[in-house]
Amino acid sequence: MKAFIVFSMALALASSAAVDDSKKEKRGLWELESGHESFESYDRHEPLNYGYTKKEVITKKVPVPYPVEVEKHVAVPVKVPYPVKVEKEVPFVVEKKVPVYIEKKVPVHVDRPYPVEVKVPVHVPVYKKEYVEVPKPYAVHVDKPYPVYVKEPVYVEKQVPVTVHIKEHHKKPFWG
Repeated sequence: MKAFIVFSMALALASSAAVDDSKKEKRGLWELESGHESFESYDRHEPLNYGYTKKEVITKKVPVPYPVEVEKHVAVPVKVPYPVKVEKEVPFVVEKKVPVYIEKKVPVHVDRPYPVEVKVPVHVPVYKKEYVEVPKPYAVHVDKPYPVYVKEPVYVEKQVPVTVHIKEHHKKPFWG
């Protein structure tokens, strides 16, 4: 386990060192010359310049933006609670009318009871006997087996052997 930890630490140090060394400067489009001049230079007979000119980079400090608070005075009505002077500090009754329902039994006079005819369907089963004649087995006496005569006899003149071909199933390869 210690060897694994030492190996992983060495690998981490090597990879971090490789990242720091691999940083390169960026090149512009004009610095990507291949060493050959364009076709325009042959028409004008200009002198060839194979030298490398040093470029200077001017750095300027750009100020960092920061938030600025601006106060704007806008009249907005705000409800602020304030004390109200009460002349008499005596409690008084407030009447409110609420309907209340009370169930009362009221006697109702009925002249006399009368019969009410209600038709209710009643299922009444009806039984009918059906008679089915069932054939019953009975004994039949047979004296002895008797010969059966055929009208046209069939003669076999000669027995001929017949070859029967049985097709065997072979697995075929995929390529043929």
